[in-house]
Amino acid sequence: MTDVIEPPISPPPPPPQGSALEDVLPTMIEVLTDPRAFFSSMPREGGYEGPAVFAGVMLVVNAAIAALFALLHLQVIGVVMALVVIPLFGAIGLAIGSMITLLLSKALRGEATLESSFRVVAYSAALLPLAAVARLIPYLPILVEAYGIYIFIVAVIAVHKVEEQRAWTVLGSIGAVLLLLGLFATITSRRVGPKLEHLGQELERNAEQLKRAAEEMRLQRTPPP
Repeated sequence: MTDVIEPPISPPPPPPQGSALEDVLPTMIEVLTDPRAFFSSMPREGGYEGPAVFAGVMLVVNAAIAALFALLHLQVIGVVMALVVIPLFGAIGLAIGSMITLLLSKALRGEATLESSFRVVAYSAALLPLAAVARLIPYLPILVEAYGIYIFIVAVIAVHKVEEQRAWTVLGSIGAVLLLLGLFATITSRRVGPKLEHLGQELERNAEQLKRAAEEMRLQRTPPP
């Protein structure tokens, strides 16, 4: 009796991978709810496309929210500026932030590369839409910024293998200074803002009065027909 040789069983095909756009929302939720787990499992390499698409979507959403707020205040120029300036300067900030992250991680004896630094900064942009909405409530942006600093430090520790105590001491101190500066700027703007608005209204009234006075003087000097 001859043995029957069965054909080899091929392994099942891998599950289909979602596109970078399809992964944006789940990635955003994971970064915001469990940043430590996300960045611990995030590959240090794999190309720039995925992180760049994610950061780009976050910038566009941030710009759209800012444009909506400007539209509600009937600020047409503000709408245009939000839709153009925020994505443009956000992209520049992404590149600068990647270099700063690389230098800081190297200074803290971490295993950093430019690509891994770019990935840290790009996925940390998950906080941008929340930060845009937080502008509606006074001082809430400070809390959002504090959580953003937490996400960044956790990411640097997980991705660049920086010693945890060293990272919290150095980066936490830098973050605390930035938060204090932000709080001071917020308090100052809330105190000075109404005064500047009142001054602007006064200047508009004075300009209108000068305009009327000049028109009256012109009429008085014009000889009757």
